[in-house]
Amino acid sequence: MKHKNISLFLIVCFLSSVGILVGSVLGHSVGGNGLFMGAMVGGSLGVLASTWLAIRLNLIERASYGAVAGSSLVGFMLASMLTMTNLHTPIIPLVSIALIGLGAIAGNTYIRKITVTKSLVIPAIIGLVLSAPALFFIVASLLKFNFGIGQPFMLFESMISTPERFQLFNNISPIIFVGGLVVGVIVNLYPQVEMQLRLDQGKLVATITAEAKPMNLAIVILSCLLLAMLFGYVAVENLPHF
Repeated sequence: MKHKNISLFLIVCFLSSVGILVGSVLGHSVGGNGLFMGAMVGGSLGVLASTWLAIRLNLIERASYGAVAGSSLVGFMLASMLTMTNLHTPIIPLVSIALIGLGAIAGNTYIRKITVTKSLVIPAIIGLVLSAPALFFIVASLLKFNFGIGQPFMLFESMISTPERFQLFNNISPIIFVGGLVVGVIVNLYPQVEMQLRLDQGKLVATITAEAKPMNLAIVILSCLLLAMLFGYVAVENLPHF
């Protein structure tokens, strides 16, 4: 098993690196923030391809594809954030590639053993998709205004390049960011909370039962943290006006 995990680690790291390199080159030829987007797309495709290859080489079971690919993508996201905040040195971006391989090993060793029903997976996926725009906006803003890395934020700059677009962005963004996060919280609270109503001696009695589901609870916590950060951002922006 250890030898298979080592081989899995090397394959995922290598193909992900190739995907990042090829995606960066192709994205750079497009211009704008194409380098960043190309690296993200290329790296993600590299993760998916390496996981498929691992199945063909009998390094992982076919049923483990989702767990290995998903945890590898999480490792890739962490590696991307670490790389973008340490572009001044080539060592950290190179070492951060190891997070992708470690994510694959974690998925193959631990996450694949977790049995999750579809009724829990679907709300988690919906919540993750709905929280993605706010998460990207916050990460891009932090990188630009705290670390001077403006490539990820260029996507939003193109949306507010004219007064008309800026007004449209201000009108739509609360619905997408705040609305998406609120819906994600509600959707993922539903599988964890059960409420029963009954009549007891002429009185209406409500019984609420809560059972934490790790996957859905994680989405709820993430969405609430993002909501707090967004409201904090709005408060700081409008504080000088009071």
